[in-house]
Amino acid sequence: MRMRALFDNIQTDVRHAVRSLRRSPGFAAVAVLALAVGIGGNTAIFTVIDATRAQALPYPEPHQLVYLIGNVRRGVVERRGASYPDFLDWRAQATRFEDLAAFDPQRMTLAGLEEAERIDTEFVSASYFSLLGVRPALGRTFRADEDDVARPTAVVVLSDAVWKRRFGSDSNIVGRPTTLNGQPFTVIGVMAPRFAGVSDEAQMWIPFAMYAPQARMANRGGRSFTVLGRLKPGVTMTEAQTEMTTIASRLERTYPTSNEARGIEVSPLVTELFGPLRLALQLLMAAVGFVLVIACANVANLLIARSEVRRQEISIRVAIGAGRGRLLQQLVTESCVLSLLGATAGLLLAEATVGLLMTMSPVTFPRMVTPALDMRVATFTIAVSLLCGIGVGLAPWWQTRVDDLSRRLSESARGSDGPRSQRLRDTLVVAEVALAIVLLVGASLMIQSVRKLAAIDPGFDASSLLTLHVSVPRVTSAPTGTLGGQTPPPPAVKGAELLERIRAVPGVITAGLGNDVPLDGNAGAGFYVAEGHGTFTAENRPRAWVHSVSADFFAALRIPFAAGRTFRDNELNPDSRVVIVSDRVASRFWPGQDPIGKRLKFGAIDSDVPWLSIVGVVREVRYRNVTADLSSDPDIYIPFADRNSQIAFAIRTSVPPASVVTAVRAAIRAADPSIAIYGVAAMGEQVRAQSSQARFTTWVMGVFAAIALWLCALGIYGVTSYAVTQRRREIGIRLALGAQPRDVLHTIVGSGARLIVLGVLIGTVASFALRRVVSAQIVAVPLTDPAAAVALVVFAVVGLAACLVPGVRATRLDPVRALHQA
Repeated sequence: MRMRALFDNIQTDVRHAVRSLRRSPGFAAVAVLALAVGIGGNTAIFTVIDATRAQALPYPEPHQLVYLIGNVRRGVVERRGASYPDFLDWRAQATRFEDLAAFDPQRMTLAGLEEAERIDTEFVSASYFSLLGVRPALGRTFRADEDDVARPTAVVVLSDAVWKRRFGSDSNIVGRPTTLNGQPFTVIGVMAPRFAGVSDEAQMWIPFAMYAPQARMANRGGRSFTVLGRLKPGVTMTEAQTEMTTIASRLERTYPTSNEARGIEVSPLVTELFGPLRLALQLLMAAVGFVLVIACANVANLLIARSEVRRQEISIRVAIGAGRGRLLQQLVTESCVLSLLGATAGLLLAEATVGLLMTMSPVTFPRMVTPALDMRVATFTIAVSLLCGIGVGLAPWWQTRVDDLSRRLSESARGSDGPRSQRLRDTLVVAEVALAIVLLVGASLMIQSVRKLAAIDPGFDASSLLTLHVSVPRVTSAPTGTLGGQTPPPPAVKGAELLERIRAVPGVITAGLGNDVPLDGNAGAGFYVAEGHGTFTAENRPRAWVHSVSADFFAALRIPFAAGRTFRDNELNPDSRVVIVSDRVASRFWPGQDPIGKRLKFGAIDSDVPWLSIVGVVREVRYRNVTADLSSDPDIYIPFADRNSQIAFAIRTSVPPASVVTAVRAAIRAADPSIAIYGVAAMGEQVRAQSSQARFTTWVMGVFAAIALWLCALGIYGVTSYAVTQRRREIGIRLALGAQPRDVLHTIVGSGARLIVLGVLIGTVASFALRRVVSAQIVAVPLTDPAAAVALVVFAVVGLAACLVPGVRATRLDPVRALHQA
């Protein structure tokens, strides 16, 4: 009976709330709109965050999947991948994992009847597919004997997309031969649609045994790939990490030369795939959460003002027996009806916003991130709306507490506003101002940070610079069982010939080539020693990124020389004994000296590798990442020896880079139609892409800050306007007694200004905490930056304007009419 009475009361309150909202359509529209913006924004961001949780991964028990990444302690811990002997030891000694699989994404050239194409490929262990719990749609995956380094088998598994695009959905594809990097392979299977491997880009899979020649695979010091693992049921990340740390220490003792200071990091797969995205999304979730709180404060203020109008009704209801709990139920039910209406509108807004976010985002989301308004999102939205409804409903209930019924009835008769009600509304306004300030300051700091990112000097001139890569077929096929063998045959067309053809294209000023160009991720690192310098530990052993380049490479990228010269044409051969280094090499080993003529060599000081003489020193280049170069290691440049089949070109143009792409492609194809051309991009766009996530986060946060500013201004205006309405009698009397309009304006605006100043002070203090979060995302900016001051000024102007409008209206009151209406 009690439950039925409760439901009957709720139904009665809902009907009453609906009728009440129908009588006040203006109030209902403003309240629903404010809540829809806040709830809709939260729902949109939550939808994207929800799509990046572990359960979103298209694998069974995805929380058990982890990366095992080899690292080294060099001042800081740096990730360096695994070597094949280490991987075999990890798999043999680990007991906390169901299995381990080596994998590494690369690109290979797929030849055929159509134009040669570079295809994203994953070299994987035979256990890779079973670890992920995926099966082929046609054929099979690799057997263990096909992944034997001693006897590798040239077989390949295709993705559904490549099978359809390059092989015409041939149902008899299994057993069909194809050619990759000039070597014959046999297709043994086709994966199901949408599967693209853990790299999210793979279109083919090859046994890991074919990753490199057998001698290189046996090198314990050659580290470059990642290991995928699946934890046994019930095993925690901490237990797995403890075991792998023990194994790393054991290998360090057994192989001190190659494994000194080497460790193993165990990281959840979901963190590796979604970690950077989730960090940015969580920041946006906090920002839109502030917007929701501001919206709720606005609606609470509206309800308080509305309850003042209904004070006599509420007081009479209390007088005839309504208890505090019954009154709370009614007010919360009314506010929940409002919030549910706002949630309905918010869901429609979120559906459009999610699509807009995914479309406009410069950040490439993994394919498995497919945001959708499903039951989880709907449940979240309903929960948020009810929480808002309860929170908003508490404000008018607090204001109408029944501690002095006779005073309330008399105040209601006079139409006055109690001090408790005024304090509550003022507190809500201060909270709105503080939250809006945090958002505005945060957005302004992020905007300034993005500007700083754009101003970072990458060490080269990215304007009017086109980069592209080619894969040149070799004269003969590589030996069976390897991709290149120990001494691969020469490429069918030399890079120097292609370079001359490119230079002849109209609009090309100059061009250079190398085994890599900045930001393409193809650089390799190696240890070296400088003549005359002693031994080093594993933590401070000199290491550098090595680039094989032509003589005009530096001119094409406009990398300035600090000393010396570039390579001469007669030095571009395998027997050359010259080298160009970056500033950090010279400053480390020969500070204050002329480094030209000094010598260094790769490997250990007692190795048979020849000494190289320094002929030039160039300024540092942010080769790997413009916004945050992830390594302090310098760069070393050696002469391009025309032995590589994978070549990168840097082309300086006098016209927009995109306008010469067709002519450059034609010039390369004229040398050999089977050359695969890929990675064509304007360097300026690649540099801008380095800050794309920061720019996107800043843009979205700026939108939220603008919405917060608008809501806050609306709240300040509403409170000030209501105060003017409540004080009409007082203002009329003051004007009748001779008060000047400017005095009335000063009083009204001054009351609002005090709330603004208090909120600004609280918000500024809170912004210090926000600055630390923002700094973790992008370049740190001090809170004293002019951008933060501008944000405060903008808010002050908008806030004072919101106070000024009702203040000016108060100065125009007719004293006689005000006294008559009061």
